[in-house]
Amino acid sequence: MSSTSSSVLTLSSFNLLFFTQVLTVLSSTIKYNEYATDKGGNVSIPCIAQGNIMWVKEHGSNSPIVQTGRVLVLRNVSTSDAGIYVCFATATTTTTTTRATATSPATTTSPRLENDGEQQLPEEETATAATIATTTQSKEQKPMQVQEEELEYQAYQRTKLTVRTVPGPVTQLYFKASTILGFLIWRFNKTQSGGYPVRSFTAEFRNVSYSQPPANASFEHAWSRMDPINIAPNVRQMEVYRLAPNTTYEFRIWANNELGSGVVVTTNVTTLPETKEEDLIRLIKPDLDNFDPRIWIVAVSIVLGTLVILAIGLCIVLSKECYQASQMGTD
Repeated sequence: MSSTSSSVLTLSSFNLLFFTQVLTVLSSTIKYNEYATDKGGNVSIPCIAQGNIMWVKEHGSNSPIVQTGRVLVLRNVSTSDAGIYVCFATATTTTTTTRATATSPATTTSPRLENDGEQQLPEEETATAATIATTTQSKEQKPMQVQEEELEYQAYQRTKLTVRTVPGPVTQLYFKASTILGFLIWRFNKTQSGGYPVRSFTAEFRNVSYSQPPANASFEHAWSRMDPINIAPNVRQMEVYRLAPNTTYEFRIWANNELGSGVVVTTNVTTLPETKEEDLIRLIKPDLDNFDPRIWIVAVSIVLGTLVILAIGLCIVLSKECYQASQMGTD
């Protein structure tokens, strides 16, 4: 590739070159650094190299050219801008090649005999002299070194860009309900913190059951904030009181970091119905029918016998103490 043809590089040929470079990136010593910015912000990443520079974002088999120029500038960044950017710069390499050049054959002829009157040489000597007089040189191969300059792109710097966002959603959210209370339980992966530490969780609930359809179809109950308002980041369950039996509630929770509130996750649950007296009798009646009084008598006898033994032992201990005290007073 000559210096004039190397200055222009198409996207397809550059991709081929880029993939060749990627194979050697791990074994090559190039600078690696990291940048972080908030979502919606701007970031400028300078390249340590000089010359014609282009930035490529690593993206599997399709790694596009992002920008050209020494400084990579990204504005109003989004999560799709996160990744690894590679800075490529042109480097001039000189290659020396040896080429062979051929010279034309040279022919030399002896002059004619000037003296015609002189005696001619014998036939054999004349033929020999003609052979010596006429000489043909074969083509001479003379080596010549030619230097060619080529421009090629080399990777100089790899930069990892991290885009910080609000926290992601909680996982495995469910509510373990009773009649008038329950437990809101959730899980949270720390990798979903958005780049900033989670400061707290916020949970709310509201009644979504209606004894009668509201006159306004768009009417909704107000959300009630669970106490405490700012749940500690290491807490994974909360108790909820003062619920109504056999009522459907909607719960929602989200994480908070320096950038604000994260993704909201909701779940619906219905509390258990209140147990009435006749329902309680109906539940325990089968056990009463199958109950054997003799088992009750044996159990009561064991308990009473244990209490009697304990009472007797206590009386013996007290009587000994009283006797020892009286003996000491007599002495």
